[in-house]
Amino acid sequence: MAKLRANTLPLIIVLSTVLVVGEMATDMFIAALPQLSREFSASVSKVQLTLGSYMVGFALSQLAYGPISDRFGRRGPLMLGTALFLAASLLSAQATSINMLIALRFLQSLGGAAGVTICMAIIRDMHDRDRSAIMLARLGSIIAIAPAIAPLFGGWLIETFSWRATLYALAVWAALAIWLVWFFIPESNQNRDPRATQMLGMFRNFGTLLRNRTYVGFMLTLVCCFGTFFAFIFGAPFVFIEVFGMRESTFPLIITVQVFGFIAGTTLSERLAPRYGLENVFRWAILTAWISGVVTAAFPLFGIETIVTIVAPMIVFAFAVGFIFPLGTASALGPFPMIAGTAAALLGFVQTLGGAGFGVTSGAFYDGRAVGMTSVMGVAATLAVVVYFALLWRRPAEVVEIAPVEPEA
Repeated sequence: MAKLRANTLPLIIVLSTVLVVGEMATDMFIAALPQLSREFSASVSKVQLTLGSYMVGFALSQLAYGPISDRFGRRGPLMLGTALFLAASLLSAQATSINMLIALRFLQSLGGAAGVTICMAIIRDMHDRDRSAIMLARLGSIIAIAPAIAPLFGGWLIETFSWRATLYALAVWAALAIWLVWFFIPESNQNRDPRATQMLGMFRNFGTLLRNRTYVGFMLTLVCCFGTFFAFIFGAPFVFIEVFGMRESTFPLIITVQVFGFIAGTTLSERLAPRYGLENVFRWAILTAWISGVVTAAFPLFGIETIVTIVAPMIVFAFAVGFIFPLGTASALGPFPMIAGTAAALLGFVQTLGGAGFGVTSGAFYDGRAVGMTSVMGVAATLAVVVYFALLWRRPAEVVEIAPVEPEA
């Protein structure tokens, strides 16, 4: 087994490949929604549940993977979860009704959450807060390649074959991830908590996290920022394909162009945070995200609905999130090295569930125009800046060191 060292670029590449397995299930599948609506004669809100059920399962299962990996280690749960994702992807490709697909996508999400939760914990196992921010920025720059390529590849598969082809492709990606974990990812959890999966221990750890104002502040700020993205992801296929008349194979370019903004943000965050301070850079990123989110919402409210007026400010928003993702995640997990898995799990749970809520709301307001989607995006971006100034501004980071728990006799 050729295990890789903590600071090596190959390890970051391997972790990013494994981490994006669950994310790819959204990125490759998004352009399929209009086709699903036609094939199953289902409403817009109904087919959006194929994303919504995935988001809910993805959120809930993170709560389990965190404590499990805190107790049993990172590698085993990571491989088992990815194997479940692989099996569910193959089953989803055989779905014969929209309800069956919604249920199988939920099952798929239960495995897909393993990568994002456990890979974040692995980074925190290996590094302190500031170094974790740098490593997460590097990780973010690489994993952003997936949402740049995946929608294009997914759109091509959907238009050339059908939406089922995307699920077979996801199964192949999951098989690659399992191979990479087995041969290259080391076991990083050297402080296992034997009570992490016991109900009392789990609630104790969750309580510790939720009583920490710094953790809650960064968690809610991330939720609102990603809620803006989820509102876009849920609404964009219908707005750009049905309202603006784009093809399934060209629509993913809308997603891809934003990814380059995200990559630019993560690349610069690695350089600017050590120079100007993590807190200062994070504050300016939040303000930039808010302004761009409000601008995105403003144009349709004044009757200006074009591809450019939506995409251009969203590129700026994606650029800001390139800072917010690594700096906010590292700041939230930083005080909790002893329960990094649980901290990452709760962060991912709230972030995903909250994001799905904004996404479903975006779909509920769809009326054949872009204004419903963009209005929800503007509200989410505004809530992010409100939370930041209410909970985090001019407040020093709290440091919480949790002593290892001795095994029960």
